[in-house]
Amino acid sequence: MGDKFQLIHDVSPGTAGWTVKVVVAEKFSPRVAQRSPTKYQNLILMDSEGSTVQATLYGQNITAFQDELILGKTYLISNALVKETNAEYKAKSGEMQWTISGRTRIRRVEENNSNLLISTYSFTDFEDLPKYMDSNVDISIVHY
Repeated sequence: MGDKFQLIHDVSPGTAGWTVKVVVAEKFSPRVAQRSPTKYQNLILMDSEGSTVQATLYGQNITAFQDELILGKTYLISNALVKETNAEYKAKSGEMQWTISGRTRIRRVEENNSNLLISTYSFTDFEDLPKYMDSNVDISIVHY
């Protein structure tokens, strides 16, 4: 019997009993908030349709989940706090934001979703990066 799960766009504030299968598509370095001493870390999670959601960890949850949410790996996530994204704080486009806490259930799924990531992003060899130095292109460095 397979797990039942929704897609990212099926989850909104007030949705109960949801589980979404996602790949950790981006994982940003932890930072300190501009207006408070709170430390936070953003992740971009992607479902099988290529939809994304920004997920945020705060404070001690960054350390608690650092070995659990690995770039490129697949997870079943449920019970994260879902809220509408404040445009001032969003790392990527999207209407919802998930906050991952100690109440969030996360289970790793042994599944290779590298095809999904490759089909969604455009990769460039490191040697070709100088071409993009003066352009307005978002660049992330991924190493495997």
